[in-house]
Amino acid sequence: MPALLCCAMPGAAAAKAPDTDTLKIRLEASIAERCGIAALGANDKDGGRIDRPSTISFNFRLDCNTPFRIGVSADQGAMALVEASGDRQIRRVANAEGLTTEGFATRKPYVASLQFATDQDGMVDAGDCDSNDLTSRKGDCQFFGNRAGSGFAPGRKSTAIGREGSLTVRWRGEEEQSVRLAAGDYQETLTIVVGART
Repeated sequence: MPALLCCAMPGAAAAKAPDTDTLKIRLEASIAERCGIAALGANDKDGGRIDRPSTISFNFRLDCNTPFRIGVSADQGAMALVEASGDRQIRRVANAEGLTTEGFATRKPYVASLQFATDQDGMVDAGDCDSNDLTSRKGDCQFFGNRAGSGFAPGRKSTAIGREGSLTVRWRGEEEQSVRLAAGDYQETLTIVVGART
């Protein structure tokens, strides 16, 4: 009797009809928040003489693609006499008024002004601050800030992408002071910080 051979034959795969005639593909991307500052140089209008009325502007560029705050702080709260030694340290005087034993002043107060442009509002004037108000939050300076994200906020939605600004420092002449300044070099360190507004 002849044998019956059988084998399984692969069947043709049946094409399944699509469920819909629309295919949606969602793409997502993001831009990271950034807020930075870069120096553009100084503009000395009056020669920088401490015994004469002077104005110096320090120019900078902002790059903040998110609402931000900008702050300024000072190390000394005045231009202070430095030692003539190689390390040029601030001279510490015993007198609480900052006078030498000969009665000369060793500190020169100044006024700082902050201006910068934003994308929404154009040039923003953050006002003026006396130098002694730039050392702590206890002063009356509205743009005092010593850490990123502190200081003056130009607007709830203000950004500043590639915008310029300046910190201007000015002081009076020596003839307007009651005490003459001691001879020597004076210095101060100002720090500008920017950061995203929280």
